[in-house]
Amino acid sequence: MRQAIRALGWATKIFWIVIAVFMITCLYSAMSLMTGDIPLGKPELSFSNGTATVSLPFSFNNTGLYDISDLNITTCIADYNGTLISASTTFVPLIPHGNNVEKMHNVSISLDNIVSKNLTYLFFNSGNFSIEIFAGLKFAHIFPFQISINTTMPWGAPLSNFSIGEISFDYINRKIIIPLSFMNDSPYFDVSGNIHFDIYNYENELVDSGTTTLDVKSGESYEGPLELFVDPSTLEERGRIHFFFETSIFSFEKEIKWGDASD
Repeated sequence: MRQAIRALGWATKIFWIVIAVFMITCLYSAMSLMTGDIPLGKPELSFSNGTATVSLPFSFNNTGLYDISDLNITTCIADYNGTLISASTTFVPLIPHGNNVEKMHNVSISLDNIVSKNLTYLFFNSGNFSIEIFAGLKFAHIFPFQISINTTMPWGAPLSNFSIGEISFDYINRKIIIPLSFMNDSPYFDVSGNIHFDIYNYENELVDSGTTTLDVKSGESYEGPLELFVDPSTLEERGRIHFFFETSIFSFEKEIKWGDASD
């Protein structure tokens, strides 16, 4: 009986020693990971077919004593109102100890998604986007490890401060002149295409339509008049303009009111 109790005691001690060694070696592996070489490459920015993509190359060197599993890197981008614009995840199922993995983490912002999600105000207002980067993994297939990083990135609106100026009414020549201006704050692309516009009076009657061509380079401003040969009295110096933007990279609509109609 005493030998059985003594054997049980030794088994218990050995069990806790094994657990302690396992915990210490896992801690050592975690410290090796946090103090080791986890190089991040230089971010690469590309723009194609209305989508801006940031590519971040990274390598992960597992110098610990145990395998690393379920490695995932997730990036979420939200606008200055906190609305989610894009999210992307890169997943690595297993990195055996003593091995290195090299991957590319990509996150994209699609102009089509901005339009489809009714976030077209981003075309007119520049600001800062918030970026949250989350990384998670498991040591020895058991112990989880997580870390998150928050940062920001500038967003340049391609039609920043889009507005119409004071409208001129030429009653003699039966013409109206509407000053139009905006700034292409986007560092990624030019604004090239057409703006079609319909002008309505206060009674919601279509007065006239027109089209103007745009070719505004990145970082440049646009100022130009919209001239229409109509009877100014039909507008009663108030109404609205419905704009249709058709460019090589985005298409959407916007309405602007003026005079008493803006109240």
